[in-house]
Amino acid sequence: MRLILRFILVVFILIIVGVTALLFMPGDRIAKFAEDQFEAATGRQMDITGDVRTSIYPLLGVRTGPVTIANADWAGGEPMLRAEGLSIGVNLMALFKGDVKIKKVEVISPQILLEVAKDGRANWEMAPAGATASTGASSGGGAIPAFTLGRGLVQGGKLTYVDHASGEKTVLSDLDIDLRLPDFTGQGDISLSMRMHGQPVSLDTTVAHFGKFINGGVSALTASIKTGGSTIAFDGKAGISPFAADGKVDADLADMAALFGVMGMDAPDLPKGMGRTARLAGDVTYTAQGTAHLRNGSIRLDQNVLTGAVDVFIAGKERPFVKGQFKADALDFSVLAASVDNETGAAVETAAGWPKDVIDVSALSSVDADVGLVANAIDLGTVKLGPSSVAVKLDRSRAVFELHKVQAYQGIVSGQFVMNGRGGLSVGGDLKVAHMAMQPLLKDLADYERLIAVGDLRVKFLGVGNTVDAIMRSLSGNGSFTLGQGEILGLDLVGMLRNLDASYQGKGQKTVFNSIGATFTMKDGVLYNDDLAFVAPLVRADGSGEVGIGAQTLNYRINPVALAAADGSGGISVPVLITGTWANPKFRPDLKGLIDQNLADEKAALEAKLAAEKAAAEARLQAEKAALQERLDAERAAAEQRAKDALGVETQDGESIEDAAKRKLEEEAKRGLLNLLGNN
Repeated sequence: MRLILRFILVVFILIIVGVTALLFMPGDRIAKFAEDQFEAATGRQMDITGDVRTSIYPLLGVRTGPVTIANADWAGGEPMLRAEGLSIGVNLMALFKGDVKIKKVEVISPQILLEVAKDGRANWEMAPAGATASTGASSGGGAIPAFTLGRGLVQGGKLTYVDHASGEKTVLSDLDIDLRLPDFTGQGDISLSMRMHGQPVSLDTTVAHFGKFINGGVSALTASIKTGGSTIAFDGKAGISPFAADGKVDADLADMAALFGVMGMDAPDLPKGMGRTARLAGDVTYTAQGTAHLRNGSIRLDQNVLTGAVDVFIAGKERPFVKGQFKADALDFSVLAASVDNETGAAVETAAGWPKDVIDVSALSSVDADVGLVANAIDLGTVKLGPSSVAVKLDRSRAVFELHKVQAYQGIVSGQFVMNGRGGLSVGGDLKVAHMAMQPLLKDLADYERLIAVGDLRVKFLGVGNTVDAIMRSLSGNGSFTLGQGEILGLDLVGMLRNLDASYQGKGQKTVFNSIGATFTMKDGVLYNDDLAFVAPLVRADGSGEVGIGAQTLNYRINPVALAAADGSGGISVPVLITGTWANPKFRPDLKGLIDQNLADEKAALEAKLAAEKAAAEARLQAEKAALQERLDAERAAAEQRAKDALGVETQDGESIEDAAKRKLEEEAKRGLLNLLGNN
């Protein structure tokens, strides 16, 4: 914008060069004189064609035919400016007093081409013949000399800006400018309207010290920008070269389509409450380094209001980076979990199951952020949160929500939740829930009110898909939960077991329990569990089965034992099947399972009896074997004694009868030999 203003002002001033002489010259000489003066002042060729007419009444002035101003020698062959004509008027009475006061300068239907070369040179940088223009697109040229202007007009113009280094091209059409500057050092009023990317934009600005401002100084300034139904108002101080501002802003962004249209973008289809319309007010600072800062800010996103401070860093960033800290009373994001009518926000009737509307996460790619939020209440539609402290880090379409401490349903939620919009949508998290009331939570989540208890939950999960339904059908992960003392309404397990009747209407129609606990895994949207432990005063149970999270179905088997006595004796066990949907679960005894279970018990008893009889028979056999062995040992001992008596021997330790007989024979033979030798 500052480039446009400076360029138009330069054109105005160069037109004014030699105005006094022009007013008293014949038309053909006026054109030649103006062309020579312009080239001498800028080093660029100006061509004025057609008739050049002067007038005396109502203003002393001159009107030219078509005008062109040559482009820089390094640029293309297109002229930098082409206009259908120029018109200048001066105050005749002031001229008689020797004072030239320009009442009106008008540039008719100009076609303006502004270009920046790859080396940074700008084609609007001009210097007198023989001099060298400054280099660098940010220089903005030299100081603009003082002048007064009753009214400067540009009507029906078109401006094209081309940056040959980046390839950026911007076209502003239907460009109208109205400048009123009675005193160059005093107040200047500028009104500008144009179309950018086909979207109409208007700007009204009042500069307290115009000359100081246009030559790079800082001046008090008020401005109002409008596009469509959106308005941005500023009241403070600003400088144009380099651009910087500090003041109060009030932005009513009621027309997001128009705002994004100015930038050549389609407005994201944000859910209501996330910024379909917005209102921003506070103290704003924009620095020459390309950073913006909001203090004492108030931001309204549809029905939600946040207060706090935010910093935005733009220069050198692929995307703007936002860092902020906000507070809020109650935030309503209920439409995040439901299909809504785009006009009224009213809920639309949908088929049973999870919503199948495509979730638009394109907004995640528009900015990077590190933002903290403290709120007294947050309504997410399916769940409602109490006082909450959360932080969001957004990096290249991936948002990480840190739940520092979130109160919900009388409990506390903490952990991390991730929404990743890179190449599709995935959600995941690692959440911990402590002391949460199950009945209100399950009512909001699944319209289920039968479970009354306080529980703890730990879950890690990942889901992929562009709809809530797809995400729920793809969930994977694991977790655990425990419930303290509570009740299951509408279900009398004890009566069902004792009467073998799933429709049994027991007194109170509820089951009171001491605790419930389990671990689980998830895959492809189905929860699997095989270690449920249910403990109640008159019932004990274990369970296993599947819970269809995506399909919202149940296929679960509980094996309870109804106890007849406090010590657990004399009980009856009847398996219970839980099937159907979350909204309409069915409970019934598993009679087939009961038969199988009873047959299993009889089989076990028979096997035990057979085992006992086998053990008894083996014991009898062992006893008979032992008696027989004892008898054999006795008979063997008697036979050995008879042999000893017959042989007349006694066995020594470890010696057999045979050995004893041999020993006796050897001894007798030795004695006989000794006797024979002695006789000889």
